[in-house]
Parts: sequence; structure tokens; C-alpha cells
Amino acid sequence: MPRSIRRKSRARAPLVAAALAAASTAAAAAAEPLPTVASINLCADQHLLALADPEQILTVSWLAADPEESMLASEARLHTLNYGTAEELLKFAPDVVLAGTYTSPFTRTMLRRLGYRVVELEPEASIADIERNVRLVAEIVGQTARGEQLVATLRENVRAIEANRPALHLAAVIVRPGGFTVGADSLANELLTLAGFRNVAAEQGLDRWGSLSMEALLRSAPDVIVLTGYRSTQPSLANAALEHPALAGLGARRRTITVHTALWACGLPGSVEAAALLQRAALP
Repeated sequence: MPRSIRRKSRARAPLVAAALAAASTAAAAAAEPLPTVASINLCADQHLLALADPEQILTVSWLAADPEESMLASEARLHTLNYGTAEELLKFAPDVVLAGTYTSPFTRTMLRRLGYRVVELEPEASIADIERNVRLVAEIVGQTARGEQLVATLRENVRAIEANRPALHLAAVIVRPGGFTVGADSLANELLTLAGFRNVAAEQGLDRWGSLSMEALLRSAPDVIVLTGYRSTQPSLANAALEHPALAGLGARRRTITVHTALWACGLPGSVEAAALLQRAALP
């Protein structure tokens, strides 16, 4: 054999070996089953339902099946529900447990001691946080391409809302059952701003979740009152606060918009629909 041919063969040998190794690795990855997952947190539930294949989902929390709490209640009802205890999850033996940073510390600690991988999701206080959690869950469940598609769609929807933002920023206040509102450093505040509104509570120095007295609300004279409609048909002291005569009088003189709690209780790609709804409702 000519020397030049032998040299070429020797030079190609490492490349061929590398290609075979890569092909072997890819085949092994393709053959490796996707992880099974149990979720014990409402927000994690919905990320999981949006990203994982149905057969990967062993169980989600009972709140995920409640349309007052969840945007994906109908999808959640197709799966076994849990009440967030470590004992319940033993029969499922999941590869991964999704929880929140506010999920019971006892439950998270117990699951880890039993050898389970527990991944905690930070609450979403911004659109950037939504993207972070989508990518985190997508990576955990082996669905990174699906996660990137959700992020791309989210960004596209945000750009569309930004393009329709009005020149005049109306003053808005969110009034939740019990007289609570939402201030700065919250997802609701970011969605209000995205839609082109000024958040009265944030301007008055409230941070995240807080209360706004009826006197302060009346003095602020908002252009728009945003209600959440949370369990509005169920009698409660919290909902009774929304029937205050002063608030009813203000609502009669101002535009009132209802944005359902499930749209922004958790930060999900679908949460930007709250901003789009606010924009549409505020049109003359």
C-alpha cells in the first residue's frame, strides 16, 4: 500500500472512532426512557402538564384540577391527584419530584431522606422568571425543544402586546377578596405595566402582596378597577369586602375589568393573556 494512503487511513481513524462513539451515545440517549415526575405544587403542576408527555406525569396536586386555581384544570383531571404528602408519593416512586420553595419543608426534607430527587421552583414574579422555570422543568423532563418553543411563543405574545400598548397609561388598581391588592415586584404588576397601565398600589409604595385601605383606594381615584373573580359565587367574608358601598360606588363611575385569578396566580406562558385581556377591556 502506498505510504500516502496509509497516512490518510491513520488520520481518519480517530475521526471514524469519534463518529462511532457519538452515534453510540446518541442511540443510548434516544433509548433512555424519559423521567417520570410527581408534582406537589400548583405552579409546578402546570409547568409539568404543559411540558411533559402524559405518560411521564405520575401525579399532580389536587389544586391543579380546580379551575378557580389552575389554567390547566381539564388536563390535570386526566391524572392521579395528590395532597402534597410524602407518604402519598411512595407508591408512585417517581424519578423526580417537583415542589415549590414554599411547599412544606417537612415534606421536601422527608422525600430527600427517602432518596428522591426533589426540584424546587422559585415563584414567578416576572416574565423572565416564567422563562426560567419553563426551561428548568423542560430540562428536567427531557423536553428542552418543547420548552424553547413555549419560550419563543411567550416572547412573540409579549411583543404583540407591547405593540398595542396605548400612549395614555391609565391608572389601575387590583382589588382582591379581603381588600388585598398587588404592588411592585410581582407578576401582576409586570403584566399591568406590559398592558400599558400604571399600578396605583405600586406607586403608593406597596411591595408584592398587601392591602390598600378603602380610604386610600378612593383617594387614588383609579381609572380602572381590576377584580380577580376568585370564587365570586361562594359566600365568604373575603368576598363580602368587595361589596363595600364605597367600592360599589367607585366601580359604577370607573371601568371595571375582571381578570381571573388562575391567569396570574402562577407565572406561566399563558399568563400574558391577562395583559392582553386588560388591553382589550380598556379600549374605548
